[in-house]
Amino acid sequence: MKKILIISSNRLGDCILSSGLNLYFKKKIKNSNLTFVCGDIPSNFFKYCKNIDNLIIFKKKKFSLHWLTLWTKVVLNKWELVIDLRGSIISFFLFSKKKIKYKKQKSIIKKHKVEDVTRYISGMVLNPQVNLSKNQKFRNENLKKIKELKKNNKLIMIAPTANWKGKIWPAERYKDLIFKLKKQKMFKNSIFIITGPENERKLIRDILNIQKDYIYDLFGNSNLVEIFHIMKLCDLFIGNDSGLMHMASLSSIKTVGLFGPSDKDIYGPWGENNLAITSTKSPEDLMGHKNFNYRSSDNLMLELKIEKVVNLVKKYFKGNL
Repeated sequence: MKKILIISSNRLGDCILSSGLNLYFKKKIKNSNLTFVCGDIPSNFFKYCKNIDNLIIFKKKKFSLHWLTLWTKVVLNKWELVIDLRGSIISFFLFSKKKIKYKKQKSIIKKHKVEDVTRYISGMVLNPQVNLSKNQKFRNENLKKIKELKKNNKLIMIAPTANWKGKIWPAERYKDLIFKLKKQKMFKNSIFIITGPENERKLIRDILNIQKDYIYDLFGNSNLVEIFHIMKLCDLFIGNDSGLMHMASLSSIKTVGLFGPSDKDIYGPWGENNLAITSTKSPEDLMGHKNFNYRSSDNLMLELKIEKVVNLVKKYFKGNL
């Protein structure tokens, strides 16, 4: 059995964007066993991927001791191939026939993260691909309910949070967006499914407090694999640049991403039929000043106005973009 090790990201979005590598090398190296290393959050999704034989959860520790912990788990293996997407030095201390360490390329021309990473590692652009096992066992109470709602309604998924405050379009604007879309004929019979992690619920109380039968609260009430199956039932996804946005584009539904400080050319929802709506200010305008510190920055999405988002979503859904 030939062993492959892929060291991926702590973040769900980055793991999804490079996920084409898992299938590619699993097929290329016959009779192989693939070990995938990722963070705790993406592990809750990738543990259902049938192209992955072993999953190691990478949890950060003080003084970078997480690297030592990982090394102790993989050092006794003789690897056919080690792919390090983190660009660390760990591969130098492993027994492997071939080692590929990703290094971010400096280029005047911007490349999407999918193209940049997968071409660097494999020599070709590999679309994100997560083949889920059919023998999945997960809590799916919400999925059953939403399948019933789907019979008579359009389903619009809204993901109004992200892993950094600077990337989050204000909750009150999402609230207005839902009200304005609901008034449109094309969205009249729509259910708006609000989703995200439980620890971010406090950021969107205004949305979840809407006492309307067309608001479905999925926030913190489901796991990632159930959310992915629900996405496949949806007619549209709208959200900030986040792991859930990349999961939506992976699910092949119409995906709208809202962008401010992150660059749509690099992190936009992958796929020709998806839409990135951007702030009037570029990432360089928002973050390019000398004293910028993302940890202490305020919201950087305020220049993205509600009218622009509503109009572009309507045109996009009609197929006019």
